[in-house]
Parts: sequence; C-alpha cells; structure tokens
Amino acid sequence: VHEEGAKVFAHINHAGRAANPKAAGGTPEAPSRVLCPRTGVEPVELAENRILEIVRGFADAALRAKVAGFDGVELQFGLGYLVSQFQSTATNLRTDNYGGDPERRLRFAQEVFSNVREAVGEGFPISVRVSGSEKTPKGLEIDDAKDLARRLDAWGANLIHIATGSNCESLPWYFQHMSLPLGINEMLASQVRKEVRIPVMAAGRLGDPPRIREVMRKGMVDMVALGRPLLADPDIPRKMLEGKDDEVLLCGHCLQGCFANVAVGKGIGCNINPLVGRELEAIAPATRPKHVVVVGGGPAGIQAALTAHRRGHRVTLLEKSRLGGQFSLAFLSPGKERMEKPFRSMVAQVERSGIEVRLGEQATLETLEAHSPDAVVIATGSCPARPDIPGLDDAITGEEILAGTREAGDRVLILGGGMVGLEVAEFLAGRGKQVAVLHRHEEVAHDMDPIGRKLVLKRIAALSVELHMMTNLVRIVDGRVFVENRGDERELGQFDTVVITGNHSFDPLSEQLQGVKFAVKVIGDAEKPGSIYQAVSSGHEVGLAV
Repeated sequence: VHEEGAKVFAHINHAGRAANPKAAGGTPEAPSRVLCPRTGVEPVELAENRILEIVRGFADAALRAKVAGFDGVELQFGLGYLVSQFQSTATNLRTDNYGGDPERRLRFAQEVFSNVREAVGEGFPISVRVSGSEKTPKGLEIDDAKDLARRLDAWGANLIHIATGSNCESLPWYFQHMSLPLGINEMLASQVRKEVRIPVMAAGRLGDPPRIREVMRKGMVDMVALGRPLLADPDIPRKMLEGKDDEVLLCGHCLQGCFANVAVGKGIGCNINPLVGRELEAIAPATRPKHVVVVGGGPAGIQAALTAHRRGHRVTLLEKSRLGGQFSLAFLSPGKERMEKPFRSMVAQVERSGIEVRLGEQATLETLEAHSPDAVVIATGSCPARPDIPGLDDAITGEEILAGTREAGDRVLILGGGMVGLEVAEFLAGRGKQVAVLHRHEEVAHDMDPIGRKLVLKRIAALSVELHMMTNLVRIVDGRVFVENRGDERELGQFDTVVITGNHSFDPLSEQLQGVKFAVKVIGDAEKPGSIYQAVSSGHEVGLAV
C-alpha cells in the first residue's frame, strides 16, 4: 500500500454475540446471554477476568498493527459488535462494574480505548467506528452516538466514523441495501460532527461522485468512507481528482455479486466489475489481434466486447434493439431504482471504448460472414418460457409488465415465485391489483440474496400478496384457475391476467453456424439463464479466451 502512495489503517474488532460460531471455533462471548437473531446462538456471559483479557487483546492487536507498519488503527465500537453490546441496555443486562448506568456500560469502551492509546502512543492515529443508529427497537440511537463521540473526543480519539445498523438485528442497514432511503448516515454524522472537535467520517452508499461533492460542500462530514463502490470501481478517487466523474463505474448496492457470494462461502465479486477477486491476474494483450463479433448487447455481450477490446482485438457488437438487454429492466422493480446507475455506467463504457456498435442489425449466417470475423460470441440472452397448460394462451410476461408494454387486470395470477415473480407481484400490488403467486417449491425467492429476499417478502406481506407454495397450475377455463397442491386439485378463483416469469435460453445462431471457419462461443443466458453477475463473469471469461 505504501509503495502505491496511500495510507492504511487496521480495523480491529471483537464481534461478541454477533460472532459466527464456525469462525469463532466455539460459543460466542458477550456482556449478557442475549441471543443474536441472525445466528440464533445464545452467547456465554463474559466474566470480569475474561473482559480484562479482551481489553488487553485490543491493545496487543493495535500494537502489532503499528509494528507491522500500519499508519493508524480503527476500533469498532458500533454496528452491534462487542463494544456497542456493552453500551446498549438491550444487550447489557449486567449489574456489576460493566453494567447498569451509562458510566458503567461505557466502562468497557473507555478501557479498550485507553489501553489501545497507551499501547500505540500519543502520536499514532486512532479512528473509532460508531453507529449513529442501530435501526432496531431498544437499540442505540443518535443520542447514544453523541454521548460516545463526546467521550471519545475527550479520551483522545483522532477520527469518528459513523455508520448505521446492527449485525444481529438490522442487516439491511448494516449492509446499506439499495432499497433503503439514502442520506441517513451523513445526516447522523452531521449531528455528531456538531458535538466534537475532531473530524467525522460517514459511510453508506456514498460512492456517487456528485453525492460525495455535495455532502462535502455542505460540511456534513470531513471525510467519506467507500466500501462496495471501490469493488465496482477502484479508481473513483483518481477519476474524481482528474475531473472524470462521468467515467466512474457506479455501484448499485444490490449485494448480488459481493454479499451474496460471500454468504455462501464463495469469493467476493461484483455485478459490473469481473476483476474483483482477480486483481493479480493481468489482462494479457492478444498475441494476434483478431476481429471479434459479439451478437447481443446485454451484460454478457457488453462485457465480452469490453474485455476482448482491452486485449487489443477489433470488436464489433451487434444488437438488434438497444444496449443493456434484461439489465435494462432491473431498475424498474420496486426498491431497485439504484440499479439504473450501474446499468448506465456499463453502457457508457461501451460508448467510450471505440468498440464498433451496430444497433438494429439482425445477425444471421450471411450478415456474420459479411463481417469476416475470426471469432463470434453469441450472447443473445433468453426468452420467456411458456408452459404448455390449457388456457394459458393469453399470458403476458413479467418483463412486459415492468417495461409497461402490457397492462394487467384487477386480479392477477403470477406463475413463479422467484426474484422476478415477487418483484412483479410487488409492482402490481403496489398499484392496487389483487395478486396471487403460484410457486412449485417450498421456498420462494431462492435466487435472491438473503437480505433482498427478506425485504421483498416483508413488503409483499404488507401488500397482502397471496403466496401459494408447492402449487402447480393445471388449467384455466374462462378465467377460472385450477391448481394442484400435493396431489389435491381445486379451483383458486377467477383472474383477469396471468403473468409468466420463467425464461429459457435463446440461441438462434449456433445451429446455423455449424461448420463455419471462425470460432463460435455461446455465453450468458444464451447458454444458461442466470444472474447479471453470472452473465458478466461469462462475458469476461470468453473475452480472455478469444
């Protein structure tokens, strides 16, 4: 980090009851035996001698960081972790020297800070992360944050870092999910800033250059912290410094490529930056530049074109309608408006790149041969899968609903309880429609990240959307819907509109291109329907291989 001209702090934390038992190697420890809803585990109550060991552990860790060459440390005093568990009356039920009134509940924080300061010395910077609000009933709120901030200022902290949420109770806020209202963290940080003499920093969906500049101009904070936005584009600071805000690849805060991967034990990724996790793998220049023709301008085709172009190939991108493919629908669903920013960023990359884009051109064997390609990449996406069910002839698609090209009646039946099905259900129910969803499995939204799934289920429950699990559509007769559940058939009622949500691969070219002289690769949904993340990853892989 120092060789590249930057500074680096070590973030030091003890998770307390929020610890993953698999990672911790045993039952978590905490001020009191208050269960963490996220893990479902009740912690062991810390004895005073063990508390003193943990205090020394913070100090030892900070000293190791200093000796290792870090420029400072950040202590985690928020987000529902151990130090905030001592501060909160919801998680600290003790009656000894570390519980009861505010002074005793903050004793652990004071001891951790003073021991760290003693270990690293007066001249070594210490930042402290604090929750402006835990966003949970009976949790810590802004007045608690102000109180702690004033104390930290007096104790000798150098920087306060404001976030929101709790790792146990309020994961959407902890991870700053895209569907939550913007601006909360910097508003809370601005209130804390009025209470202290030291700088205050805020984190939370602040990766948009105009927002950064506005927050700084208003004096709400002294600094901003970027996490996921630097996965989407590690060069945000440099681009802002050079006045190239419009070249920033903007994060959608969707959690689909980053958190969703990590949650199932995979390496971290990003929907729009396939280099995340592969930073040490250089994109090797092509040994022999080729002419690569990409058919289809969705996320898979766009990324294939970009990666091949960066390697030095001449790239022609054919798209019969408009760039973006089904990515252009992602931000039309409720709570996903933020996805428009990464969509626009991805399309803008192509427009700036010098790639030859030919819109309105239908790819056929003849048109492709006319381009004289060395390789053709088929990224033609997917199309609606229409089940062969009696009476389903007039069904419309979820894409048509979201795009506004078709209208639904007052009573709507949706086939499929995956991500698209639930998003369409919320979209229609929010417009006053009566909606029922048929799903063939026991759990809905299996293709969503855990946090997004929880939020959409909560919202559609409030809209009184009917969910019918383990249920199949049998037939429709004059608008009357007949279904089957575990072998029992019944009539579900009268519906005005039926919406289908499943897709299957659309590849009209591979068969035509058998025996051609140029190489042919099929990627993205054209190979197998999947997520935006999977489409971009497959596009990058083929761009490296051609």
